Amino acid sequence: MKWLLLVLIVTTLVLPVMAIAQMQEGKKEYIDIELRKLEELPPLPPGEYNMEEIEKVRERERVAWVEIGAKRTCKVDSDCIMLTFCPMVIGMDTPMCVNGTCTCGPGRAPKYPINKTKITICIEIREKIREITESIKEEKNEMVVQEKIRELTRLKEEYKECFPQPVSTVPMIAIESRIKKAQAVDEFLEEMKNLKEEMLNNITSQNLTGKELAQVIKEYNEKRKELVKEFVQRIHEINLERMEEIKEVVVARHVKWENESLFNVTRITVTVNGKSITIEPGDNVTINVEGVVVKSKIPLRIRNNSVEDAETNQTIRETPERVRAKIREQIREMRLERKENKPVYLVATAKQGRLLGIIPVSVSVNYEISAIDGSTITVNKPWWSFLVLG
Repeated sequence: MKWLLLVLIVTTLVLPVMAIAQMQEGKKEYIDIELRKLEELPPLPPGEYNMEEIEKVRERERVAWVEIGAKRTCKVDSDCIMLTFCPMVIGMDTPMCVNGTCTCGPGRAPKYPINKTKITICIEIREKIREITESIKEEKNEMVVQEKIRELTRLKEEYKECFPQPVSTVPMIAIESRIKKAQAVDEFLEEMKNLKEEMLNNITSQNLTGKELAQVIKEYNEKRKELVKEFVQRIHEINLERMEEIKEVVVARHVKWENESLFNVTRITVTVNGKSITIEPGDNVTINVEGVVVKSKIPLRIRNNSVEDAETNQTIRETPERVRAKIREQIREMRLERKENKPVYLVATAKQGRLLGIIPVSVSVNYEISAIDGSTITVNKPWWSFLVLG
């Protein structure tokens, strides 16, 4: 029985250690043989050789073999893969870095257990964030965009453990400017709220005379104007759907608000008939609704979720996308002008057909449509258009 126990100890403990030692010794002998081969290389036969280059190659080979044979320090297990030969013995078959030295051992278990539930949740959150990001790119309503951006920010903050790399938490370039604008809007609304509370506190907490009360209101209005001007300088646009403090603007070559010209504003957003409308100032004011673009020679006033002719105060109830829906031909150009002191849409279209059913032609058809009620005022087309079929 004692002999059997001794054989078992030798087999399980001594032999693996001897095998490692023999392998390391065999490795050293192999390296020494290779180095001697380099030292004992026979001279080259007569001929023209670049001896300097040949010596460089041989020297690099010597250095390589010496480095392989040298005992190196390590930082992680992967540093030992090419430096340590381990026996095929269970528990001693894996190169490992222990206390800065390469050795053989059983390998390492994962530092953290795999949490399948957490992985599933992270996959779902990443997919949801991707869907929100894609929908933001296509969304035209700025209020909806800002709501989605808030949801996106909340998800990334709540599930930040699903994004271990810093780059994962950085907003995509495609929506970064929108996120900054949404944050600027929130900051502006908060500042306006605080300013109102400050004014109300001054009025209610003091027994003010009429003159003092007028002074408090005057100071409030001045501060309010400064906040608005500072805000639009930051984002270069005004969203009348959210900004209660800006109730009315006039858009012509520049944007005017309360007799203040906001030269740097490039876009106004308002909702009319449930549609989000974008209006841009310029020599000809640009109106954009669902991709339908109209150039206006009329200065526009925007107030109470409506668009008006700023000079005649007539409300423009008919919006460009509704005009497009009425016209069957292909629209080439749409303009908003004033005729007989009334705002009208001038629409240039092209109708494709065949003259006498044989010759392909394009017929120009021009419409005048009332911007007040959408009625068709005139339709102009060539006299021979009745000969065009199709």
